[in-house]
Amino acid sequence: MTDHVDWDYGKDAAGFVMLTSSLEPVEADLGTTETPIDRFFVCSGSDAPTIATAEWMLRICGDAASAEITLSWDELMALPQIEQSAWIECAGNGRSLFTLVDGHEIPAENAHTGWVLSGMGLARWKGPTLRSVLELAGWSDEAAWVSPEGLDVDNTEGEPARMCLPLDKALDPTTILAVEMNGEPLPRAHGAPVRLLVPGWVGAYSVKWLGELTISSAWVPSWRADEYYVHRLPDSTITGHVTAHPVKSQLALPFPATLEAGRHQLHGYARSGAGAITSVEWQIDDGDWHPAQLDPPASPLAWTVFRIEVDLSPGEHTIRTRATDATGAVQPDHQPLHPYGVLWQSVIPHPVTTRNGA
Repeated sequence: MTDHVDWDYGKDAAGFVMLTSSLEPVEADLGTTETPIDRFFVCSGSDAPTIATAEWMLRICGDAASAEITLSWDELMALPQIEQSAWIECAGNGRSLFTLVDGHEIPAENAHTGWVLSGMGLARWKGPTLRSVLELAGWSDEAAWVSPEGLDVDNTEGEPARMCLPLDKALDPTTILAVEMNGEPLPRAHGAPVRLLVPGWVGAYSVKWLGELTISSAWVPSWRADEYYVHRLPDSTITGHVTAHPVKSQLALPFPATLEAGRHQLHGYARSGAGAITSVEWQIDDGDWHPAQLDPPASPLAWTVFRIEVDLSPGEHTIRTRATDATGAVQPDHQPLHPYGVLWQSVIPHPVTTRNGA
């Protein structure tokens, strides 16, 4: 990946940190109810393909499909469209924190996309449900999996991006084929003309530049699903596939941050793929934990914005936040190394330097 210099991200890279083929916004404030497209992260393994809607086709196939069909753009747009606000996040968001916070060393071949905290965003997505698309082909009683594949055929993985969804998740009414983002046609950087959106699950499932759906009676293997987006012990033993994001929270501040001394109203983002956020607590410099104020989320699929008010004296400080979701899951204080730097979720000791104003 490092040999390729002039990546075509599909959008202007100004205001982003270039992480090989991906982009992380410099701005830590990603918005509250919507992340602007010019501040929305890009996670790709290739140059962004250019695919005209007139040329785009979606193949639906597989041993458990009742019929093999090919869907055109016009046929897709004829289906009922829904709009929903949902957050999406790279499974590697926070990869750098494995080292910066817990001192783990990620092997160099896995650390090329060194996300800090902004490999995520919240948008309004619009398109037909995946279920309505699959119903055009139909499926047999043996159907158990749906495998989306992207049209980014020059992917550095050595094969087009492919994941594998259990049938019930594919049929969930919140799983859609997005053709719009924040009220605009889906940008090329974000998968135009059509991408899958699987809210709450790691971003790899929301396959961009969608070109094929395989309805299968058996798991459909791929490098992405079977090698990379898996739970691993520090010795690299695989313990299962990565699906939903765990509960996590973070401040909307640069890491590390510099502020003037005094009182500040800060906000941040709490989210979980397993359930709604029920509480967020905050702490300064190993002091007492305090409850944060929670904004009502923009939708059941959106992150929860929390707000805190702090009074900071001049010097070095550490602010921590800790979220709990509806399942009772709480952010852990520490976590073991994942050799690929996937699914950082620990409480973040956010360093803040404060100084007297001029």
